[in-house]
Amino acid sequence: MYRLVAIDLDGTLLDTNKEISQRNKTAIHMATEKDVKIVICSGRVYSGARIYAKQLGIMDPIIACNGAIIRENTDGKVIYSDFMNTGDCLRILDIFHENNIYFHVYAGETMLTERLDYNSLKYYEKNKALPKKDRVEIDIVTDMERKLRELDGKVLKFVAVSDDSELLATVRKKLSVVETVDVTSSNYNNFEVVNKGVNKGKALERLAEVLKIPPQEMIAIGDNENDIPMFNFAGLGIAMGNAEDCAKEAADYITATNTEDGVAKAIEKFILG
Repeated sequence: MYRLVAIDLDGTLLDTNKEISQRNKTAIHMATEKDVKIVICSGRVYSGARIYAKQLGIMDPIIACNGAIIRENTDGKVIYSDFMNTGDCLRILDIFHENNIYFHVYAGETMLTERLDYNSLKYYEKNKALPKKDRVEIDIVTDMERKLRELDGKVLKFVAVSDDSELLATVRKKLSVVETVDVTSSNYNNFEVVNKGVNKGKALERLAEVLKIPPQEMIAIGDNENDIPMFNFAGLGIAMGNAEDCAKEAADYITATNTEDGVAKAIEKFILG
């Protein structure tokens, strides 16, 4: 019997319009009525993930920033966090600047960027339609080095984004000189940098201790490289039909795509019976 489902957002629970289908909402609601915990487990910043928890009416903890932080959904209390070393942040910044790649930084509740583009531009546009309490705070920074020094001990994650796959691969390879960080991807056009050992699986393990739920009673659903650690930890790892090949290979089961209610179909099969 499964008592917890950890669900990734982009490419998994969300369709191509970044919305949750009615069938997904219904299946999740029915699972919560059976006392199954639904944990959003996303690369997004906490406030960006919490919007969807609100839409679903779920109150379970949220794993954000690829596992760098776990917070209570009810009051935002931090259950666990793993912040980046400032020296590492400055080395990463130098590599990004030398290669002229777009990036943003998650620090606490804030998304820091040097220019509005890709994800920061999307959040900026989306914020306009949201009440202030639900917005993702965006800080357009003119001197990122100074800002990172000021934020000593508050940085959770860097994200680099580019439509140039060769540039992404080159910069990712250059980051291997920073031995105290891990690099993973959550989409075909990005990679993410966190402290070494930080991942969704490790965060799920920490949450399992807090909630006293063994891994064999957990399901993890995702679509990309950064979801593999939670597949490895949970009793049942489920990849979406649209998942990257590496995620499909690591999963125990493959469901339908994110535009075909893949999350709902998985919950119906393994929890609702």
